[in-house]
Amino acid sequence: MSPPAELGVNPPLSVGVDVSSVDRVGRLVQRRPEFLTKYFTPEEADYCSGRPERLAARWAAKEAVRKVFGGLGWPIPLYSRIAVVRQPGGAPAVLVDGEPVEGLSISLTHDVGLGIAVAALSPLGRRSRWLWGSLPIDLQLPDRPPVSHKGTFGTVVVLAGSPEFPGAAVLCALGALRGGAGKVKALARGSEMDGAPPELIRIPVTTDGPSLNAGVLGQAGASLDSAQAIVCGPGLGESAATQELIGELFRLAETANWRLVLDADALNVCAAQEAIRRRIPPGSVLTPHPLEAARLAAVGVAEIQEDRGRSARALAQRLDVVLVLKGAGTVVAAPDGRSWIDSHATSALATGGTGDVLAGLIGAMLAQGLEPYQAARAAVFLHGEAGTRLAFLRGRAGILASEVAGALVDTQEAVRRQQEAANSSGAASA
Repeated sequence: MSPPAELGVNPPLSVGVDVSSVDRVGRLVQRRPEFLTKYFTPEEADYCSGRPERLAARWAAKEAVRKVFGGLGWPIPLYSRIAVVRQPGGAPAVLVDGEPVEGLSISLTHDVGLGIAVAALSPLGRRSRWLWGSLPIDLQLPDRPPVSHKGTFGTVVVLAGSPEFPGAAVLCALGALRGGAGKVKALARGSEMDGAPPELIRIPVTTDGPSLNAGVLGQAGASLDSAQAIVCGPGLGESAATQELIGELFRLAETANWRLVLDADALNVCAAQEAIRRRIPPGSVLTPHPLEAARLAAVGVAEIQEDRGRSARALAQRLDVVLVLKGAGTVVAAPDGRSWIDSHATSALATGGTGDVLAGLIGAMLAQGLEPYQAARAAVFLHGEAGTRLAFLRGRAGILASEVAGALVDTQEAVRRQQEAANSSGAASA
């Protein structure tokens, strides 16, 4: 049996082996008939009726499964909660509480008066609580109280997309929705967002050109007022209309109660227009890749990449923002000097649209009440973990940004379960 796995590391393979005496199990059933009804399902009892060798093999299987769970540090299920079932073709499988355990395999046999079982589990499935990245001890996720409603988890408004890049707004919205925001809204014109999920609330606006402009903010006034986070930039373009839009957004932010997430074209506009750059609201979250960071800092990409941590901290302090310098080992830096480097590095995220998903996810973390630095850290970790998990399960090439968004549900739950397990262990040892 493998030793207990540490939290926050790549999951091990846990193996459990058990051997049971056929004669001993047979005698036990004769002396205590309730043994069957207490520890075996009616289907198991029926299949093993008059065949103590089958019963011994299944008892060994239950023991082996318990050893597997113990080897992973998981709560060990009661014997009565473990059932060996026959799949089509006769191969055995195991259910725990009536459900299959993803990644668990079982082999059982009987020979020379013994029932023998071998169980193995590598918890790599989508619903596994194991994580591929090293989970920071102080990583914060928003609270999810059971007594809640959609207003509990805040509203994100997305300012993104254009006729050329309509998917940018959809992917931002997906990141926010899968990140747990209670409501996600997006400014929409015509049929540009026909591919959006039905859960997205569209704010209808009209413009006199192909780009969103400053006038749409007035049309969306009530929605902006009710938001906790605004995500701006992906797919907007860098036209004069976009510049006016961002300038007006910064003006409204001076008296608003929401936080900004700036990505993609919003960053390029800020880099190109010093007057706009100087008005970036303090406490905003900026998410540049190295080229965008170089433009903001007015240096070369090589200088940014030479010391990514130093570059991120310097730009965060200079602009008075939380800066997310994307790439393998994404850096999150706060203007007060705090910084953190994510442990994930996967080519699965090297595809168009994954940055849009991350921007929306940061918006969701802000809308649910995390302060900007912690919101950025949580989103970056979840995003990297989702991409890494997909790369292992499906492959390093061909993962879609929308699939990364979809993987955020299981990834968040895995983080929460691991944090709860760590907290329970800490409380038990106190």
